[in-house]
Amino acid sequence: MENLQFAEQLVPAFAPDKVAVRLGGRKNRRLSYATRHKVHLSREKLRDLIQPRFTYQIKAIQDNYRGRIILNDQTEFRSPKLARTLKESSQLVCFVATIGRGIEREIKKLMHLNQLSEAYILDAMGSVAIEDMVEKFQTRMTAELGKKRLKSTLRFSPGYCDWPITQQQQLFALLNTDDIGVKLTDSCLMSPRKSISGVFGITSRKADPYNPCGDCRKTGCEARRSRPASG
Repeated sequence: MENLQFAEQLVPAFAPDKVAVRLGGRKNRRLSYATRHKVHLSREKLRDLIQPRFTYQIKAIQDNYRGRIILNDQTEFRSPKLARTLKESSQLVCFVATIGRGIEREIKKLMHLNQLSEAYILDAMGSVAIEDMVEKFQTRMTAELGKKRLKSTLRFSPGYCDWPITQQQQLFALLNTDDIGVKLTDSCLMSPRKSISGVFGITSRKADPYNPCGDCRKTGCEARRSRPASG
């Protein structure tokens, strides 16, 4: 299961609630008529602009010690919270996904034409689309793992929690990202922008996996997956 591109099976769906939240609204609260109309127009445009691409590998975990994950090829990831999340994991799924450059070019075009709200809406929809694509991938993997009485941990990306974004370099070294057109900038950000990289563990542990959000008091984090710890 190395370097497989099956993005045609992971085409992102349109999620109005998530788009509304990205635009500063609340879940289940309707947007204004004007905004909903622009979202509808952007939805049609988005379908023609996105070009889903995906690559992943499954690597054996050799050691998990003092906040460091060592893979069987000696790749090392440094993050105490990631290490705790992967405490019971024997394997690590590493991936990079993108919806391509078409949406970036269209956003720049809209900005040049001073159509700022349209550009903002399309940008938000692109973010939701790539997140949905990655979510579909993990859901599919989790379903397959379940047939073997295995499960997946929470997903981590470089730059999330205490995992340094500079470790994008180690993650990218494991994958053939040239085939999907994703590159790292000097600051370890991805190009195209609408791309996501990350990992999640494979475990046979029966208990629920560790969630680092439960130990975090940061309330403004869009990636939060639980309430802040009390006390």
